[in-house]
Amino acid sequence: MKPNTRILDYVTLVQDGVLTLDDVPQDIVKEVTKWTRYLSGVTDNGMVKDTDTGTDPAPKPETDVKSEPKKETKPVLGDPLAPNSGNLNQKVGE
Repeated sequence: MKPNTRILDYVTLVQDGVLTLDDVPQDIVKEVTKWTRYLSGVTDNGMVKDTDTGTDPAPKPETDVKSEPKKETKPVLGDPLAPNSGNLNQKVGE
């Protein structure tokens, strides 16, 4: 079903941060929540706590990013950012 103008107006206000879902009238809060999630690209409903008010935001997933150890790199001859790399245009003995 398509949202009406009233629902889209509240969705826009929620997306812009002017209102929160708690500020939306109770008669349309479920529809506003549904369309806000749809338009923001949320496709996974598994993380959403199902309540009768529909105002609980989805929890942010915890990411476990494993950092790989940094590999040592040797400076390239003539690299201006590398210390003591020398100048390729410089003549020997200068």
